[in-house]
Amino acid sequence: MGLSSAMYWWDEWKLRILVLCSLCVQFFLFFSAFVRDLYVLRRLRVMVWIAYIGGDALAIYALATLFNRQKQQTAVDGGGNALEVIWAPVLLIHLGGQITIRSISAYSLEDNELWKRYAITLVSQVTVALYIFCRWWSGEKRLLQAALASVPWPPPMCRRQVTRNPYHRDGGNYSAPAPLCLILPRESQVKRRWKMSLRWKKARHHVANEAKPSDDEAEQQKELRKDRYSVVKDICKMFLDLSPPYSVRLHCLKLLLRFDDKRTHIVLRDWIAFQYSSMYTRIRTSCTCLGLCSLCLLPCLVLASLVLFAKSAKDGYNKSDITVTYILFSATAAMDFSLHFFLLFLLLQCLTRRNKTIPQAPEVAYLWQDMVSQHNIMLFCARKKKPTTLLMKLSAACSSFLSDYINQHWYVRHEPAAQQISVLVREHAEYGWKVCILDPATYRRFNNNLRGQETLKKHHLLDLEQLGWSINLPFDECVLLWHVATNLCSFHHTNTSSQGAMVPMSRRNSELISNYMIYLLLIYPEMLMPGTRQDLFMLACMDIELMIKDEPPSSSSLDERSIAQWIVSRIMEQDHLATNSSRIISNALKLAKVLSDLSNATEKWDVIQGVWVEMLCYSASVCRGYEHAKSLSHGVEYLTNVWLLWSLMGMETLSDKLRMPDPPESDDHDEEQAPAAASGLILCV
Repeated sequence: MGLSSAMYWWDEWKLRILVLCSLCVQFFLFFSAFVRDLYVLRRLRVMVWIAYIGGDALAIYALATLFNRQKQQTAVDGGGNALEVIWAPVLLIHLGGQITIRSISAYSLEDNELWKRYAITLVSQVTVALYIFCRWWSGEKRLLQAALASVPWPPPMCRRQVTRNPYHRDGGNYSAPAPLCLILPRESQVKRRWKMSLRWKKARHHVANEAKPSDDEAEQQKELRKDRYSVVKDICKMFLDLSPPYSVRLHCLKLLLRFDDKRTHIVLRDWIAFQYSSMYTRIRTSCTCLGLCSLCLLPCLVLASLVLFAKSAKDGYNKSDITVTYILFSATAAMDFSLHFFLLFLLLQCLTRRNKTIPQAPEVAYLWQDMVSQHNIMLFCARKKKPTTLLMKLSAACSSFLSDYINQHWYVRHEPAAQQISVLVREHAEYGWKVCILDPATYRRFNNNLRGQETLKKHHLLDLEQLGWSINLPFDECVLLWHVATNLCSFHHTNTSSQGAMVPMSRRNSELISNYMIYLLLIYPEMLMPGTRQDLFMLACMDIELMIKDEPPSSSSLDERSIAQWIVSRIMEQDHLATNSSRIISNALKLAKVLSDLSNATEKWDVIQGVWVEMLCYSASVCRGYEHAKSLSHGVEYLTNVWLLWSLMGMETLSDKLRMPDPPESDDHDEEQAPAAASGLILCV
């Protein structure tokens, strides 16, 4: 009896529950923009992905259930439930997506590449909608609200597919310019490249002598508003692996040099946020004539449907169906009018504070652009050697693969140090313009070959017998080597006390960049550099485990860092075992000992910090724009900030390096060859 009653209740409430669940999913997606922006809501990103994938399936399943119920009721009593037919347009609105500007049009970059498949889905869904009203439309006035409610869903659904199309990899809005050798005769090429070399010298002179950051907040905002939209449009080309024109890059260089460090970070953060909105939301289609019309008119139609339903006679209908209908129309109207309320609020603020200085809102929470992800090989080995959390203990009891996966992805830390490290990147770029870059050949060398050479040269450590050998290894192996050496210098008990005021800051910066680079090696190897060997990290962990066979001290007060410090001490004590067992560990020990032999701790950490800054800039310069565009879907990687800052400071990215050959060295007898082989910065006009 109980089971039959439950089955009867489920048959009666099945469609209502499905419709309300679909509405709840849409409400969750309505606030998903905050989940993808705010760092504190990072644990909900999985829920956003589930809601995005399952929302369409749930709406389609509810529509199928509605069709079956209507068919059964038609076969039994010759008519269907007209009130349930009203729910069909609302479900179709759920399929078409919300009409708000920041609603998700694609969760990942792959969704943009499948726009043809989604276009075919659009045609099938339009066919389903026509079938609904041709099959059950009886001409009665009580179904007029259903007809009005069905008007809003085709435009948003069409906009959902149009939003995906322009960022398809093969259908970009921009095309790469043809090489100069294919469109100009040789004499014109020489003259044109010489002119570009003069422009390059002008940019170098501006950085070296003229540029001074302005402290006036109003002046900085005025400079930013001048060509804001045109600059952002050209910056979007970089995410398509195309170089913006020389004039745009020179303008951005002058613009950033007028800003202080905080304003520069805010500008980069806003530009990256706009790029995310352009690729994964409906902001581009909402700014068109059709988009603006739909934003203004379609919510009014939903409101008209709600008013018409409220005034219509409801005798003979189930009270539960009436309540569900009110909930559907009210919630849909509230979501559609939310943008209008927000714009009205902004307008009132502008009118009330028209002649006043508008203070900036305080930072109540960190955004993803403010965070720097962190991983550490010693902490990784510490959690594996002696799990200190319940999650690691349970995963270790199940399988080693599950334990490694959770250790790799769940224990990623994040530090709000993006602006702090960006200052170092900007100082390194300015140092290059002022000291290192003298001609196109040195410009290309500064962009292509510096992975710590300039820092070691400055401190007279570039000889192979000292530290030169450590940066001549493959880049992924070099990153792992310097990360282990940084850990050996950081965790070892002899370095717990700092000397001088600059030691803590340089040491902190070194640890942040080291942990972020190893995070890229482990989680996003293709962003570190194309062809990165991700298994190097696990091989180094296995080597450390072979060296450490003793159990750590059994104490409940030990945390991950204490165990990691114990591991470092065991490695330092077993120098001879490290030399015989692992090249990475033995080289890291050798590197750490050379660094420890420096005159003082300040110099040691300055060297480590300088090498890491050069490696970070090198990694950003060789990362594809496509990888940065792809990373925007799950939260902005800090390497995107570095990559954009590096390019806007006048340096080369991967697209520039691939388009242009290496310039020849300048000769006394042929002075025209150097400007003729100018770099990507020079040739992008």
